[in-house]
Amino acid sequence: MISASPNSIARSSLEEMLDSLRRRDEAEHSRDLPPALPSRPTSKARLPKRLIQAKLAMEHAVSYDSNKNKNKKPEVKLVTGGSGRSFGEKKEAAAVGDQRLLENGGATLATSPETEWNHIINHFVKNQLGVWCKPPQKDLWEFVKIEATMGEEVSVVLSDGSAITISTGEILPANEKNLDDVDDLVELCYLNEPSVLHNLKYRYSRDVIYSKAGNVLLAVNPFNEVKIYGNDFVTAYKDKKSNKPHVYATADAAYRDMMKDGGNQSIIISGVSGSGKTETSKFAMQYLTSVGSQNNNKIKNKLIQANCILEAFGNAKTSKNLNSSRFGKLIDVNYNAEGIISGASIQALLLEKSRVCRLRRGERSYHIFYQICAGAPPILKDMLSLKMASEYKILNQSGCLKINGVDDADNFIMLVDAFDTFGIPHEVQESVFELVAAILWLGNISFVVIDKEEHVVPKADEASRNAARLMGCKTDDLIDLLSTNRIHDSTTPLTLQQATVKRDALAKFIYDSLFNWLVEEINTSLKGDEQHARHTISIIDIYGFESFQKNSFPQLFINYADERLQQHFIHHLCKLEQEQYELDGIHWKNVESEDNEECLDLFEQNPTGLISILDEGSNSSKATDETFTDKIKKHLSSNSRFSCEKGTFRIRHFAGEVPYDTSGLLEQNSDKLQFDIIQLLSSCKKPLNHLASGLVKQDQTTSQSAFVKFKDHLYKIIEQLENSKQHFIRCIKPNIKQLAGNFENGIVWEQLKHSQVMDILQISKSRYPISFTHQEFATRFGCLLSHNLISTDPLRTSVAILQHYRVPTQTYRVGSTKLFFQGQVDVLENFRQEVLEGTRVVENGFLDSQAVPESDEWTFGTVTLQSFVRGENARREFNVLKKQNKGNALSSLDEHMTTIVNLQSVVRGWLARKYFNHMQRWKQSAIDSSESRRRSDSTNSELKGSSQENMEELQKRVAKAESLLRERDVENTALREQVRQFEARLSEYENKTKAVEEMWQSQMATLQMSLSAAKKTLGSGISDGQTGRPDGSASPNYYDSEDNISGIPTPVQMTPLRSGHNRRENGVISNTVDYLSKEFEQRKQTFDNDAKAVINVTPGRPPSSKQIEDYKSLKKKFEIWKKEYKHRLREAKTILVNAESGGGGGGGASGGGDKRGRHWWGKLSKRGKERAV
Repeated sequence: MISASPNSIARSSLEEMLDSLRRRDEAEHSRDLPPALPSRPTSKARLPKRLIQAKLAMEHAVSYDSNKNKNKKPEVKLVTGGSGRSFGEKKEAAAVGDQRLLENGGATLATSPETEWNHIINHFVKNQLGVWCKPPQKDLWEFVKIEATMGEEVSVVLSDGSAITISTGEILPANEKNLDDVDDLVELCYLNEPSVLHNLKYRYSRDVIYSKAGNVLLAVNPFNEVKIYGNDFVTAYKDKKSNKPHVYATADAAYRDMMKDGGNQSIIISGVSGSGKTETSKFAMQYLTSVGSQNNNKIKNKLIQANCILEAFGNAKTSKNLNSSRFGKLIDVNYNAEGIISGASIQALLLEKSRVCRLRRGERSYHIFYQICAGAPPILKDMLSLKMASEYKILNQSGCLKINGVDDADNFIMLVDAFDTFGIPHEVQESVFELVAAILWLGNISFVVIDKEEHVVPKADEASRNAARLMGCKTDDLIDLLSTNRIHDSTTPLTLQQATVKRDALAKFIYDSLFNWLVEEINTSLKGDEQHARHTISIIDIYGFESFQKNSFPQLFINYADERLQQHFIHHLCKLEQEQYELDGIHWKNVESEDNEECLDLFEQNPTGLISILDEGSNSSKATDETFTDKIKKHLSSNSRFSCEKGTFRIRHFAGEVPYDTSGLLEQNSDKLQFDIIQLLSSCKKPLNHLASGLVKQDQTTSQSAFVKFKDHLYKIIEQLENSKQHFIRCIKPNIKQLAGNFENGIVWEQLKHSQVMDILQISKSRYPISFTHQEFATRFGCLLSHNLISTDPLRTSVAILQHYRVPTQTYRVGSTKLFFQGQVDVLENFRQEVLEGTRVVENGFLDSQAVPESDEWTFGTVTLQSFVRGENARREFNVLKKQNKGNALSSLDEHMTTIVNLQSVVRGWLARKYFNHMQRWKQSAIDSSESRRRSDSTNSELKGSSQENMEELQKRVAKAESLLRERDVENTALREQVRQFEARLSEYENKTKAVEEMWQSQMATLQMSLSAAKKTLGSGISDGQTGRPDGSASPNYYDSEDNISGIPTPVQMTPLRSGHNRRENGVISNTVDYLSKEFEQRKQTFDNDAKAVINVTPGRPPSSKQIEDYKSLKKKFEIWKKEYKHRLREAKTILVNAESGGGGGGGASGGGDKRGRHWWGKLSKRGKERAV
């Protein structure tokens, strides 16, 4: 505690230096004297920002880290008129009061701290101000009001109406109701756990999921669709119509900073698993592509569709997240100088390969496996031999195949559309799906024990055959690979565990190679124009902190990356700024934040760090899980964040302690393929040659383990972030069960505490976000001072500007190298803009007044100069021509004169001839006119004689035309008669054709009825023969023979065939009749078609000779076939009768038959005889 009075505080060295400079300048340069430097406030931090109700000003600082201050109660500092007192801290009341008095300018009070404390409590009681407290046996903060005070205890009324007595050290002040919905938590008067949680919960209940915490955007996962996204919202933030906290606002700030300052930007999205990092990164990308695409939707669509592909192949359902990214990614969006997107690239960090083969209960593997099983079209399923997802072991082992509200079939269609957007050919897409299906079938391969030593071989079943076919290798080669280890010439059989591990290693490598190939294809398509790329905005979406009941290699990777990102987060938001204040000599109350440097040393320290020991063990053939556990226990036990047990070691991360299982760590970290797997992959046909072969060679060229490669890659990403201006988004998971509208205070507070948001808020409440060096400030705002006040010293000029415009001293601080501001710079910017505008107006007026006369002078001078130049050029050209033509001047003159004389003589001669010809024509015309009069008289007499002859000639022509007309009428009459005859013939032909067609139809119908009757007769005979009658009587049958066609029915007596002796004959007869029936149908169809073709005559036109010939030919063919068909029918009849006669003989020998049968055949015989007569 500082107890010294304000007068005893020594002035800073900077003030002493400024005073000495001022005194020296007063003596030497009395005219160059700026306003005096303001006295520095005695506070070590800025003065209070607001006063609350008269003299009451409150400031709260709560110690929220239970690990650091387990034995301390929350501290609430209340200041009234400069004095301070904290609830529950009666013994330190005076010291606290002195402390706050000193920090706030040393104001004095007329009352003692004890009296002031009573006034504070009475103020809360009198004004019915609310406080927060935790009732006994409850773990939730509750808003209550103080009813009465009893020394160090107060009586409060709970929400249920009950009254309890509680210590003043267990209550925290609450903010007023009008602060419940503030956008920035910094604006809260009291920063404590319940106040912050209440603000976030209040906004969350109204679907306001974004809030600010200083420079950090807090995004609470709504777990449902919130209608605050889309083009309308993008336009609102782009045009600055909205300033509410939003991921669009953060992306817009990054874009504007890039365009203003010209530097690279980065948006760092962090949070625990399931907090919504992936969705937040997609919305940030949506905004950046919208403002930078400039109606070029091609690159915009590709960036959006890239997320669809990466989510299908890189995301999965875990117990804590329905769509968890199992890889980290850094998306770089490149912009040209105009702020238009010129390209992009994606960096992927360490895909979790173990999820391909091993799943926890209730989790799913990567989405693509379920999407292809549910949404692949039938053709693709047949090609891949796909089954339901439940029939694959690597999918059904977890007992979870579907996600509520997710349609895997629709997502597969969207995936194919994304492939099409990137221009991936359908053949290549099929190759990708072949590899996915191959992994599914690899997981279904089972093994059989072949000897007493439990060596196994894979079954040569459907799974092994399909896996080999889809991989492009032989089934025997795959079986041999999974049953033995082959190193050069030596071969070793495998046990079940070894074979399973080898099979899983093959499947994991294929999937990892496929994923990396897809990322390369996406980057190739997004490459764009690198020559015009000027700046970059990076979006990093890295793993969220994870802790399960059993944690292994993937969780170790993820949590290490999260530790590194947390250290970067705290360094930039908490430490870097405070270090700058200290280096510049600014009085600043330092906010201590928890550092995770010790945890990072546990991982990264050489050569005894966890990564180094793990790398060493992975490269050693003698290392085992036990030796690795012993070694880390030996070297890391001194670290307070590490503890080790048998087969397990624990690390206390910034977000909590996590146990890790040591089994399999060395093997997973080695990340090397066996020699025979490399041989098999190299010998495979397409598509593995394109996807995996290159990665196999690349993978074998380095001896680094997976963890070392990951650490190097992570370092490069952190270095890239360090070289950019950073914007932070912290995602919050409101509940464990991922339910919409459920806000659990405990879960949220743990995340805020681990993210050190409270420290960030305390720093942001007192920080100076804007800074200038002395020279930058003097240069930028020096125009605001008159010339006589500007000094050569930039610090003196800066102070003079601040005093001249009366900038409040509590809003800025003067450092040894910089000036720090809290927000008054915009006022100076407005003044500067006004001065520059005024200066520009004056300059434009002055230049306009000077421009006219100067322009006239320049114009006159230019014209004069041009005239002199043109005259000089003309004189020079004349002299040159004069020198060239001086010798030929006389001769050329004579020639010109001669030419002129000759031309004149020719013209005069032409004119004379023209006049003479005119006179001649005039005389000739006079003579011709006299002769024409004489000729006209003689012509009239001749016309009178010739008119009679012309009339006779015309009469002859008329008579000839009339005779010709009569001949044409006779010809037309003959032609009409021919047409009538042709029409009569056509009508007769059509009638005959119809008659023939009707006859054919009737004959065909008769034949068909005969065949049907024969079939029925034969069927009943066969059935009777097969069934058999006990009395051996015959069944009557009637068959219409070919005679029925001509109208003469013929009766035939037929007896049924006995079932035991005549089955073969029945089969022959049945086949014969069926054949005749089929031939009849075929011929009928043929003749019908031919007849239609023959009678197809165009109306108004007679049938041609060819049609008549076709008709005759068709009729002849029909008659021939008819005779032949009759003959064949008779033969069939004979066969049928003979067969029936044989059956009838047997019946006669038995001494008679059925009377009904003989009567039926007798009637048929009598009817036949009558017809014959």
